[in-house]
Amino acid sequence: MGWETGLYAFAVVLSAASLQGITGAGMMILSVPPLVVALPATVVVPGIVLLYLPLGLAQIIQLRRDVNRRRLAILVVSSALMVPLGAMMLRDLDTVTLQRGIGWLMIALALLLQVKPGPPFAREFTPCAGAGLIAGFLAASTSVSGPPLVLLGLKQRWDPARFRATLIAYFLIVSALSLPFYWEMELLTPATWRLVLYGLPGIVLGYFTGAWLRARVSVAAFRWLATGVVVVGGLAAALL
Repeated sequence: MGWETGLYAFAVVLSAASLQGITGAGMMILSVPPLVVALPATVVVPGIVLLYLPLGLAQIIQLRRDVNRRRLAILVVSSALMVPLGAMMLRDLDTVTLQRGIGWLMIALALLLQVKPGPPFAREFTPCAGAGLIAGFLAASTSVSGPPLVLLGLKQRWDPARFRATLIAYFLIVSALSLPFYWEMELLTPATWRLVLYGLPGIVLGYFTGAWLRARVSVAAFRWLATGVVVVGGLAAALL
């Protein structure tokens, strides 16, 4: 990885981490599409998972009292069942197929987030477990597990502060669960660690930038901006 690619990775991670600080989600979905244009998905996905760990840990220390532990437990347990399958998919598919698949998936998920979700489910256990299964597979195979959970939270009209804290806790735990499988499948390569090295300054700056912007920028505006970036990045990943 040359310094130009490293600088590009830093800028992408900085932007994604800033959005994560505002909304509680977005680190993965905003960073993966533009990065898989420049780097193999087998480098990008484990690298972004590793980069998320310090960011998620710093955020959850602040927000731990707002976490809904019951919802978190349902989501994590159901997701854990699908993490091995997702990691196998990441290992076994060729780079071009992964890049294009991730590109089209990111477009679909980003657009889904703009759909009005309708009235809440009367009982949450089954929808939570179903969303967790999908999110766990996506987390290990693409690192992007947020959209199914965001859609569920919007549909259930969860309290924004508790929803945000629970999402951050979920991403942190599932990211940690994915790492042993990446290690066993030899996906934590030197190229992945170089991506982490270039991205870490972006994580640090993004953490403080997100905290500063949170009180000053409309979340709705950032949501539409992030959607546009993801769609453009997804198209680039799918078509290039």
